[in-house]
Amino acid sequence: MKRLLATAIGTIGCASALVACSSGGHIASPASSVSTGGGGAQVQVGGSALAGLDPASVTCVKQGGKITIGSGSTAGGKQALGVVMTDEASPKVESMAMVVDGNALSVSNNMGVKVGSANVSVDGKTYTITGQAQGADMKNPMAGMITKDFNIKVTCG
Repeated sequence: MKRLLATAIGTIGCASALVACSSGGHIASPASSVSTGGGGAQVQVGGSALAGLDPASVTCVKQGGKITIGSGSTAGGKQALGVVMTDEASPKVESMAMVVDGNALSVSNNMGVKVGSANVSVDGKTYTITGQAQGADMKNPMAGMITKDFNIKVTCG
């Protein structure tokens, strides 16, 4: 139970931090590359589009050897997305957090504690991230962890 609660709190904190970092107001340095979704980003959870997430709000920033993907404003503030991955020939997801129907779900591998899984494929400037995110059901935390399949497709300039 303590482990479940700690994971839920960590997931919520990670989701909040990633969403806060992606919510605009930052200025990209000349060494960075910023792309906005422009409606072309696709975020699916459980096989269907993540309702309430505006694909045009999804941005991609390449800077300092990292690629950060995040959503800005959401409809009703219920859905959000944040991904940090390495910027290399075969990128790896370092952390991912998303808010789905009020539940904070994540992918991470910190200090030997692995939560969820993610794989990245690259086709030119388009990144496709697939896997399973895990988190606590905030409406029923005693029910244990929930797992959702996800598919994110975004173009980074």
